[in-house]
Amino acid sequence: MYKIINKVAQKKKLKVISKSSYILGQQCEKSFWFKHNQYPETNPQDEAAQERLAAGDEVGEISKMLFPGGEEIPFLDGNYQDMHDITMEKISLGIKRLYEASFLHDGIFIRVDLMNKTKDGWDIYEVKSSSSVKDYHKDDASLQWHVLKKIPEIKLNNLYVAVLNNTYEKSSEIIPDEFFKKKNVTEIANQNSKAVEQKIYKLKILSSQNDKPKIKISSHCKKPHDCVYQDNCWPKNKDDLNSIFTLYRLNTKKKIDLYEMGIDTFEKIQDESGFTNIQQKQLQAYKIKQPIIDKKVIREFIEKVQYPISYFDFETFSDAVPVFERQKPHMQVPFQYSLHIQSNIEEKLKIDEGHYEFLANHEIDPRRSIAESMIKHLPAQGTIMAYNESFEKKCIKSLAEHCPDLAEQLLSFNERFLDLIIPFRSGGYYDLNFKGSFSLKNVLPALCPENKELDYDNLEISDGGTASSTFKKMQSLSEEEIKIKRNNLREYCRLDTYAMYAIYAKLLEI
Repeated sequence: MYKIINKVAQKKKLKVISKSSYILGQQCEKSFWFKHNQYPETNPQDEAAQERLAAGDEVGEISKMLFPGGEEIPFLDGNYQDMHDITMEKISLGIKRLYEASFLHDGIFIRVDLMNKTKDGWDIYEVKSSSSVKDYHKDDASLQWHVLKKIPEIKLNNLYVAVLNNTYEKSSEIIPDEFFKKKNVTEIANQNSKAVEQKIYKLKILSSQNDKPKIKISSHCKKPHDCVYQDNCWPKNKDDLNSIFTLYRLNTKKKIDLYEMGIDTFEKIQDESGFTNIQQKQLQAYKIKQPIIDKKVIREFIEKVQYPISYFDFETFSDAVPVFERQKPHMQVPFQYSLHIQSNIEEKLKIDEGHYEFLANHEIDPRRSIAESMIKHLPAQGTIMAYNESFEKKCIKSLAEHCPDLAEQLLSFNERFLDLIIPFRSGGYYDLNFKGSFSLKNVLPALCPENKELDYDNLEISDGGTASSTFKKMQSLSEEEIKIKRNNLREYCRLDTYAMYAIYAKLLEI
């Protein structure tokens, strides 16, 4: 079968299939076809995805320190044969360490992160910025192994995937051998050899087709990566208030099963008995166009609150390659907090009243200074209220580990947290405008629709990912630009805690 496919594919002039295209083809053949035929992306990568790519480049630079003194093969966009020829020339000259070695064989183009020649042959390294070896990493490495085995001038020894050691703490300079964990995947790649060959044949025939393949939507559209062509496949109404794709915590397979049965909106659901309590409340709220309220659940939550209330929120950044001493790869490092304090139930706060904040100097490790500021400003008693408290508590635990002399005071804060998401997640209040999500950004506008002061759309920074990337980018900004960005960060984080106060005030009204 595969020989026939290969002959058909050879009848047309095929574009080169790169390693990234091959990996994309394992996730979705339709997505591969779109990319191969240079279709415009309908869902381009967001800033967070672009930042992950940049982190990968940074990790790649560090990985070269595993085998210093090597030569890098330049990337010549589109000139695949030239890159292959340069690589083969370096090998023929006896170069024993190569970075980004490039090979073209039978229409497949790969770039190998690291090649190190030993007495037993070449060791191959695929470097990743994650902290564990994923299945698609093995697919990636297996393709490289398959191509390299076809090149007679190269004697292979072992194949490795190198990932980050998430227990490694930076001390002075990065120590590459400790920073990376190396997993030998030679046996896996050899076992995958036939499957890789078959997948290549299949992608070649796909690349020669004029019509896109018929692939149904499923969870593969988001795993392992969000597809950049989703809008070509998914229903236009998937984000509507009455779309079954907005049903709270209904897994993707069940949503798609309903969709394929012709049930794409709430109105088409005949039997609600199989849905959870919250999902039924969501369906009912849409039907009557009114919030579904359970005062008992709300009252039970309110009874746990002790004044003063400290509405508290962190902003954090993470680095694949640690910058500061005792920082680990991908560790969440708090650099900012906002704190609104409400002394008693009668006190009505304005956004700039009862407010304390901390925003670190972007050039200095913020952990000790933010810990000391928290101890100074958080009241010694009363409820500390957060939205999805586990994140704040985890950050505090990390700060306690970094500042052992402050650990007792810091960890005592964790005993006083109360999560504002509880009354919503427990069914105390459901509004149709939540659209199946109890995130702060969904709950706030539904409960406080008329208050322009609570509108994130009025801010330059409106989400945590942007806040994190903004802080990290300050190194390259002018003093005036830094001043503006710091003010934007303050406005965003301050709104997060004032939003919690506004939501809790609404619950009290109810």
